[in-house]
Amino acid sequence: MWYNEFLSKYKAGISHEFLFYFNVRDMVDNYRNIERYLFEEFLMQRNFGIVAFYDISRGLTFLDPGMEREFNKITSNELAGQYRAIPSKLFPYIDKALKNIKMALFIDHVEKIIPSGDVGSLSFEERSSLIWISGWSVDSKISSVGSSIFMMADNLTDVSKEIFKSSYRVEPIIVELPSEQERKEYIEYLVKDNAVKSDVTIEEFAMLSSGLNKKSIKDIKLKAEAEDVPISFEFIKEKKHSVLKKEYGDVLEFIYPEIGFEDIGGMEKAKNYLLKNIVNPIKKGDLRRAPMGILLCGPSGTGKTLLVNALAKASGFNCVKIDMSRILGQYVGESEKNFKKCLLGAQSQQPVIVFVDEIDTAFRRGDSGDNGVSRNIFSEFLQFTSNTNNRGKVIFIAATNRPDLLDAALKRAGRFDKKIPILMPEKEERANIFKIMIKKYRFETDIEDFTPFAEQSENYTGAEIEAVVRKAYELANEDENEGAVLTAQILFEALKKCRPSTQQVEFMTLLAIKECDDKDLLSDKYKDMLDDKQGLNVKD
Repeated sequence: MWYNEFLSKYKAGISHEFLFYFNVRDMVDNYRNIERYLFEEFLMQRNFGIVAFYDISRGLTFLDPGMEREFNKITSNELAGQYRAIPSKLFPYIDKALKNIKMALFIDHVEKIIPSGDVGSLSFEERSSLIWISGWSVDSKISSVGSSIFMMADNLTDVSKEIFKSSYRVEPIIVELPSEQERKEYIEYLVKDNAVKSDVTIEEFAMLSSGLNKKSIKDIKLKAEAEDVPISFEFIKEKKHSVLKKEYGDVLEFIYPEIGFEDIGGMEKAKNYLLKNIVNPIKKGDLRRAPMGILLCGPSGTGKTLLVNALAKASGFNCVKIDMSRILGQYVGESEKNFKKCLLGAQSQQPVIVFVDEIDTAFRRGDSGDNGVSRNIFSEFLQFTSNTNNRGKVIFIAATNRPDLLDAALKRAGRFDKKIPILMPEKEERANIFKIMIKKYRFETDIEDFTPFAEQSENYTGAEIEAVVRKAYELANEDENEGAVLTAQILFEALKKCRPSTQQVEFMTLLAIKECDDKDLLSDKYKDMLDDKQGLNVKD
């Protein structure tokens, strides 16, 4: 896709200077890197007289000696033997060649030459390079000769944003991670010699390797061969976790859930909705049914975070959490740079669930007090969450107990357009939660019917019921008795000692009901309240 985008812009005459970024160190197909691919697929057909390569560590090199001689001829041999000089020394001669012969110039690690940051903070050498590189994009002589400049960077945010101003014509092209189909074709190429054992099919390998580039996939294969072990789910997961954490661990929290929907008591309507509109359609390739984003509303402790974890396990999709404490930096532009990297990291793992907890405090328009950082991040988030190309691929789920504090722009259709209330568990749900919690901790009990405890735990959240069960185990083991059993008497005693502590439950419940946009997601107890506007007048 990136090559087609580049080619269409080149043929349309939009630019002759391009910046390729993100997955630029990977193989484009089964064996070629991006420079070789561009040379063989693009340059060879267009008769470029000189093909040169430059990076700040190796200096200027050429495809062959004949091209080097041609360069020296154009520059009157003034640079001969000084190809590792600093950019301000090299670029005037490169400029002369670009204007006198059809030349292709590859500049790698361009972020090391023109780094991001305020122009005033750049060194003289960096400002000089910035002037040359940005000026080439609008030079009519370079365009008329047919020369082209191809720059490479791992992260777009590491490159000076000055070159992307409207007065210049540098075109950024994102080189994305391989799609599932591309990964499958590459895996077939890797294992065609049958030299490695595998406990997973090629299709499963391709699906499990989402978020990885081809080099990482090859590393998995080589490591399995070296250790003489089969490629398994756990083997892929371990390698994948290592790669992704190294790449994005500074800005994203990775979630590896251990519980599924069967481990959660209650929330049946929410679970059914998620299965029917997220899990099943996406697995079948019907992305149209998936909402752009989901907002979970309800009192604290009702299981919003738990539900997201269970969804991640039920779907098998990647799952990450945006933690603003990892994003915000102390230097100018650092927070915005980290947030762009965070979104790119999430997008690279599609299909992926992106969880934002307490979104009412995480994303706000902000004011001038933080130099516009909050406003910039908020604007970036709005733009990303409304991109319809991400539907069914990047599933944003946010949780809040105060939806009334959310900016209206976040809640509009096309962003977090499905609001699911996660309310206090009802009697049958509470009974099930007691049962599940005892099973979760593998506590022994002789209780078969938990209904009496459900009747005595009205206004308890799921988290508070869990606290009751743990308190019961604590009471059962007060005398250090091994193999203590949770009896009805002990559980009732724990209920008396653990009182519900959630504040403003009724207020937060009313807020969640008021926010709900689908009656089917409410129990009969609350459905009529949506039509009773007077009953939903809430005051903090």
